[in-house]
Amino acid sequence: MKLFIILTIIVCLSWCSSGIRINCNKPPPLNEDHIFTCCKHPDGHNDITEACAKETGFKLPGETFEAMVDITADQAMEGTCFGKCVFLKLNFLKKNTTELDIEAVRKYFQTKNADDPEYAKEMINAFDHCHGKSEESVSKFFANPIFKHMSHKFCEPTSSVILACVIREFFHNCPDDRWDKSTICEETLAYSRSCNDSLTTL
Repeated sequence: MKLFIILTIIVCLSWCSSGIRINCNKPPPLNEDHIFTCCKHPDGHNDITEACAKETGFKLPGETFEAMVDITADQAMEGTCFGKCVFLKLNFLKKNTTELDIEAVRKYFQTKNADDPEYAKEMINAFDHCHGKSEESVSKFFANPIFKHMSHKFCEPTSSVILACVIREFFHNCPDDRWDKSTICEETLAYSRSCNDSLTTL
């Protein structure tokens, strides 16, 4: 606990010194559904995610949707069947398991984004990081009281737990050439890094 407090103080001091003051009780005015606009993903809809949205009844973010990680982490957790469908169609899961196939993920992004190696690298890093935390995160998902009150259909949540984590990781490590350096985005990033679990999505 003491270590967490010390780390939080260090992070807060580093952001305050850059001119951004953080109040964890007052989130920035940026709508969580539009956080993805701060870190731009490659243009072009993904047919697989659109197909899975139709198959599972998952609602995508309308015309603004450009990539799998344009949904929020909160939406990823609500759409457990959607996440599982996407990972299965992308062959991101090891055969007949719920375990992430990190080699398949690496091959997918290196091939699909061969002309954008920085983006591919950050996405692979995010998946790699989240893969290592998935078992613990799934346990937390089942322990959350919200899970017990879910009225909608849900599927085995490993894929969605990983996807939600990837969305958060990529937001925190967005490549410079994709980052919107607007004041609101900078404040949202500082808030997310400083205030643990303050934003549902981040």
